[in-house]
Amino acid sequence: MEEGRKNYKKAVAWICAVLLLILALLGGVQAGVIYRKNSCLHWSPNYEKRDISALLEKDTFTKEEYRVLYEQTGLTELGVDGLLSRGEKSKILAIQEGFFGEYGLVEDHFGAFTYMYGIDGQTRLAHLENGDILVSSSTFTSWFQYGHSALVVDGELDTIIESVSMGHLSEKWYAGSFASRANFLVLRPDLPKEQREEIALWAKDNLVGVPYRLTTGIFSKKYQEEIKTSHCSHLVWYAYKKFGVDLDSNGGAVVTPRDIARSPRLKLVQCFGFDIDELWG
Repeated sequence: MEEGRKNYKKAVAWICAVLLLILALLGGVQAGVIYRKNSCLHWSPNYEKRDISALLEKDTFTKEEYRVLYEQTGLTELGVDGLLSRGEKSKILAIQEGFFGEYGLVEDHFGAFTYMYGIDGQTRLAHLENGDILVSSSTFTSWFQYGHSALVVDGELDTIIESVSMGHLSEKWYAGSFASRANFLVLRPDLPKEQREEIALWAKDNLVGVPYRLTTGIFSKKYQEEIKTSHCSHLVWYAYKKFGVDLDSNGGAVVTPRDIARSPRLKLVQCFGFDIDELWG
């Protein structure tokens, strides 16, 4: 009888210890959620908004004037020239309005301890070209802020390809969905336009309907001749890797949106919600 009581107490002690461990782990995971919620997911200019309408009437800009336009709109030389070449000065002014806008953050809880943060409004995107890349740091699970990325496959129709989450296949969607995220970067590979268009066309024909798997690159090869699984940043990386261009800045087994954002092969077109000098550093 005494032996039975001792075994019973040991079993209860083990169960309590396991429960406490589980509670501690869940508490740590939830602490990560709280930390990320309170971290800065959206940067706003802390300087004065200026009237740039007269500046936009000029035919050419100095380096210093491009810097002013970047500070006022988040558009680099590529972004400014891309819109001006299409006669869209009014869109640049609209982007400036959005850049200086005051927003509240909107929380989208779409998985266990997983959130995406957007703004309670919408800004405007630069003119997108086929092969451009969109990245955002606004998605996280607990402590892990992995973000999201997508590939522009038809800039004129505002069409991207993206891989979103477990249980979903990669699909075509609208680039404008990034305009309501807490932050985003528009990036352009430093390649001839014809090559970027070729890659975008190939991706549109071959990278829709790929099953999502976050562990692609860990439990399966990072690059396979015939892609079988992917996730958001891997899909973007794979499209360019297929043509011999590696956009993974650190070459790890798993490529993340941040790895792509830091690639030296990419040029910035537009910045929104990130510090314009630090970007996604």
